Amino acid sequence: MRLTDPIFKGTSAFDRSKKVNEKFAETEFYGGHDVAAIKTYRYLRLGMLAAVVALSYSLLEERYAHGVHCWLGSISSYYYTPVHSVFVGVMVAIGLALIVIKGSTAVEDVCLSLAGVMAPIVAFVPTSDNPSDSCRSQMQTVGHYLPPASDVRNAANSISNDIHAYLVAGSVIIGVVVAATAQLIRSRRPGAKTTMDEYSWGTFGTLAGAALLVGAGWALVLAGYKWVLQAHGKAAAAMFVLLALAAIANGALGLWKKYTRVGYAVAYLCIGAAMLGFGGWFLYDQLSNRSAFHGHLVLVIEVIELSLFAAFWALQTVERWNHIVLVRGAQILPAGNAPPPADDGPPPAGDVPPPAREAPPSPGDVPPPPGDLIRT
Repeated sequence: MRLTDPIFKGTSAFDRSKKVNEKFAETEFYGGHDVAAIKTYRYLRLGMLAAVVALSYSLLEERYAHGVHCWLGSISSYYYTPVHSVFVGVMVAIGLALIVIKGSTAVEDVCLSLAGVMAPIVAFVPTSDNPSDSCRSQMQTVGHYLPPASDVRNAANSISNDIHAYLVAGSVIIGVVVAATAQLIRSRRPGAKTTMDEYSWGTFGTLAGAALLVGAGWALVLAGYKWVLQAHGKAAAAMFVLLALAAIANGALGLWKKYTRVGYAVAYLCIGAAMLGFGGWFLYDQLSNRSAFHGHLVLVIEVIELSLFAAFWALQTVERWNHIVLVRGAQILPAGNAPPPADDGPPPAGDVPPPAREAPPSPGDVPPPPGDLIRT
């Protein structure tokens, strides 16, 4: 028995308990939605931007360090500098955030998740050392560059260990999700609502894509490690292409299904198209003129792509700050405007039940006076 039960209605204890419960409900829910879920969504998005800022600052500090007055040929080359830990940590954090963030459509969800799968590979498999880099010798002189040639065996063992750990983790998670989904399907009763109703085609598409990537990874690992030397560049290219497709899908489907404002949708389309356009220009220029930008072509394209992605993510964070994503139908609603329950219309005249007649309370159900309630 609780103080909010009808038997205590009219007592001071009932009124106080009701106010406490109402206050608790206001604290835990906002507009009918779980505040914890909304805040977690915000923190993930802000954390992604913070990771990009941290990497940017780390690169700038290394660029203007004592005795260093130049840029390396790419952001990935800073793997061999004091930026190493920040670079690896940021790429892993970005990958995790991209995987767990739910996209508003199946296409966006799959693209973000698969891009997140690529990000840790960029971190775990470094780019090859470039002895011809003009800044490399200068950074070595001041002790800010440690090429893999100093301990080739340790570098190869590190890559092997990281890739094995990544593949094992992916295999375990995919296995757990598949087993849990199969159990839900097998135990589901007809007409019963379960957590299966919360899944979308994006969820299953992401699961299938991740399973294929993990399977391909194991096959390549078992076949040999020669592919690892080229995995960095391919994973980075795939990640940026998938992020561009996510931005384009967000804008195009947002305009089509009218769940994104026109201004935001157009901005997403422009950002996605720019990411793909600059990527195509990079491939063409790299094949025709490898000395472009004084050997900093890769650095330039990486900065452009990261900046465009950060702009897309920041705009989307602003747009969805107080919004939730409804998986079915891919509709976004403000957090303060939960969809009203479906109105099936008035019941037929013959189905209207008679008004319930309230039975008189029995002597045992009469509430005690306030004074007696306090004493008990």
